[in-house]
Amino acid sequence: MPKRTTPNAPKPLVIVGGGFAGSAVLIHTLLKIADDDTLTAPVNIVMLERKPEQLHGGLAYGKAPEYRKHNLNIGSKRVTPFAAGQVPAGFPTFVQYIEDKARKNPDLEQCLTNPPRQMFGDYVDHLVSLALEKAGRKAKVETLYKSAEELKETKSGARIECSDGTTIKAGHVILATGFQDALAPKFARAVEKNPRFLDTPYSLKANRFFDKVVADKGASVLIIGTGLTAMDTAVRLVKSGFKGTISMMSRRTLMHKPYKPTPIQEYRETKLRGEPRPEAQLPFTQKPPAFMRARTVDALVASATREFIKLTNEGYTTEEVLNYWERFVPAVAEKFPKADLARYLGANEALITTNRVGVTPDIGVIIGQAVERGQIKLKSGTIHDVHQDGDKMVCEFTPGDGKLSLGPANRFNAFAPRKQQGVHDYVISAMGNSVNYDPERAEIRDPLWKGLIEDGKAAPHWTKMGVAVDRNFALLDSDGQASRHISVIGAPVAGHMMVTSYPYPEKPGSGGRIGPPAMSVAGITGSILSFVSTEYGSITAGYRKEDKKGARKTPKVSAR
Repeated sequence: MPKRTTPNAPKPLVIVGGGFAGSAVLIHTLLKIADDDTLTAPVNIVMLERKPEQLHGGLAYGKAPEYRKHNLNIGSKRVTPFAAGQVPAGFPTFVQYIEDKARKNPDLEQCLTNPPRQMFGDYVDHLVSLALEKAGRKAKVETLYKSAEELKETKSGARIECSDGTTIKAGHVILATGFQDALAPKFARAVEKNPRFLDTPYSLKANRFFDKVVADKGASVLIIGTGLTAMDTAVRLVKSGFKGTISMMSRRTLMHKPYKPTPIQEYRETKLRGEPRPEAQLPFTQKPPAFMRARTVDALVASATREFIKLTNEGYTTEEVLNYWERFVPAVAEKFPKADLARYLGANEALITTNRVGVTPDIGVIIGQAVERGQIKLKSGTIHDVHQDGDKMVCEFTPGDGKLSLGPANRFNAFAPRKQQGVHDYVISAMGNSVNYDPERAEIRDPLWKGLIEDGKAAPHWTKMGVAVDRNFALLDSDGQASRHISVIGAPVAGHMMVTSYPYPEKPGSGGRIGPPAMSVAGITGSILSFVSTEYGSITAGYRKEDKKGARKTPKVSAR
């Protein structure tokens, strides 16, 4: 528990969530503290994390999934919690961290091009240790393994009620809660507690589930989804020695394109084969896209579709095109009706995501070979129901034709094929995780957010991804009023980061994010760099003396 303080002692800065986002904001705050000569007392920081295995790694990079069973989808050069070219002295890049490990174990050199998720979590943990060392006695950091369930703002800060009855009084609260816990899709609620069904592949219970499946020789597995989480799941089964059959099903059967296998030395000198080329080599980036001249959302979509097809036919990769188009998202969001944009974003999220970024060579090779030998079967279809029949799992679905369409999903089709059934031994949901806090569209599983939404102290973002915040990441209530003592960063501000212009941490320029990349390491890092650069002085104000006029001394805060 936080140590008791004297009545005049400043209240602690509390970070709710110890995953990647919470850890990254801790790192950058500690770096600011280390260089801050205006502090008159050590800054007291409390981090709340409910799952020890997720400390500094969270759901995506934590210690729950077995080591090296799940890889990142991009190479090690593109994963960093720092701005491009601004790694602090004495802090390694992820590449340098891997190379240091490989000096003792040469087999780890392959992690440069196919980095394991958990290794990135270990890297973030290492950075936290270095930041703590650099801040020294200027900061006191305490990690508590507790679940925050209620949050109330007060005149001088905020009060957090934890599930074990603990009350924590904070001077400022940063909500870095990440994704909501995975939940079985509605069509699979009848089997959500069935031992042959898994609701998320990234958990401690998932390790036991995978062991059971792999040991069941000749078993049939259905993976719901074909996106990154689904590809990750299929790769884990194959790498673990699973010999049965794997069916992967989604409405459009969309999958991320793999980057090509790249020799380690070549990667050191350049990039993964197939990764985006520098913009200087892409002539189409020299002028704004044609869709910026559209006057309606329908015209916008039609124009973007035509231009996308034209550019990819000319040899530009889908990632190169969407990577450039991202910076125009904030202008588009200001120009068109938000409800229409939200509808199109929701209907085409998978299409955007799978074309926005690829997967590492290892993932592509393993899945490609398994498809060629018939172990993995890709199926297009809309699933309506999953239930148990004896010792089997039955999936009812309507087969799809695999055709792509840019428009609102699930339009009625009088000529749609009849439902079919698929029978499997195990079913794994790989539909990804939710950051939808709109009670009319999603079930809010986190009691902390459920209470904030119901009390009107937080409001869903209009994109239906995350919650509404102001430009400085202060939580907005249902009336649009900004909180003075509660900030939000990471996955819960995904919608805000999609449509708001901030400087990119990984490249020059500024813009939004297209779809789920707002929740990638780069997207989350962007929100943290923006937040810390503007709000550091405010969130640590209690640790400075007042001048003769009663104002707090304010440190100089450098902009990115």
